[in-house]
Amino acid sequence: MSAAYPDAPAGAALLAVARQSLLDEVAPALSGRQRYVLLMAANAMGIVLREIEQEGAAAEAWARVLGVLSAEGDAAEGDAAAPAALVAAIRAGRCDGDAALHAALVETTRIAASIWKAPG
Repeated sequence: MSAAYPDAPAGAALLAVARQSLLDEVAPALSGRQRYVLLMAANAMGIVLREIEQEGAAAEAWARVLGVLSAEGDAAEGDAAAPAALVAAIRAGRCDGDAALHAALVETTRIAASIWKAPG
């Protein structure tokens, strides 16, 4: 729900309904290239929907990654160069055996995979 419109449905819910309507009501009537294009658009809508739904979890997991990194002095949370610093620290072997960083990276990967791969 939007703060400006507290009674309005959430964007994710609207997107889900629009996507399902296309799949249930329009796709069956199409064939060939038109069906392919519609299914491709519906797939993109599904990815965006899952991104919206997982936004909070993804931000929390990434914050844990950056928290471990900043605790090691390689970068500060919110630092735009933090991803490059993380890559440099991993390549230099400064993160070898870091269980907290490993767990945080596994979680970010799990979330990313759940966004990009359709369920089922």
